[in-house]
Amino acid sequence: METRKKTLADIDKKVPFKVPNNYFSQFNESIMTMLPEKTIPQVHKVTMWSKTKPWVYMAAMFFGLFFSIKVITTHTSTKNVDNSIATTISQQGYWSGVEISEEDFFDYLETQFIEENYYNLVYNQDYVNSL
Repeated sequence: METRKKTLADIDKKVPFKVPNNYFSQFNESIMTMLPEKTIPQVHKVTMWSKTKPWVYMAAMFFGLFFSIKVITTHTSTKNVDNSIATTISQQGYWSGVEISEEDFFDYLETQFIEENYYNLVYNQDYVNSL
């Protein structure tokens, strides 16, 4: 069997593809008949409640969180506590039970100032040399 190479001269100059007569003049009409009917979607009306619903839910969540934290933090224990001490401290205030004169207070500060060598730090500025 002998195979022969084809050259350009062997190929016919005729176009092998053909379009039917009046194909493009009827193209749009034929495509439109093949398509299904277009249905218009029904528009849903957005109400005020549907717009504000997420905000109301978020506010309710924060109120619930606030009140649950409030209940947890203010819940009193069931243990027996000496209420007389607690009420006297709360009625008088924390420092009202401390009785110290002004002179005693300044003496205390002076001894702390001298014993801890703060005097040297403040007046002689030893902290500048230590840096």
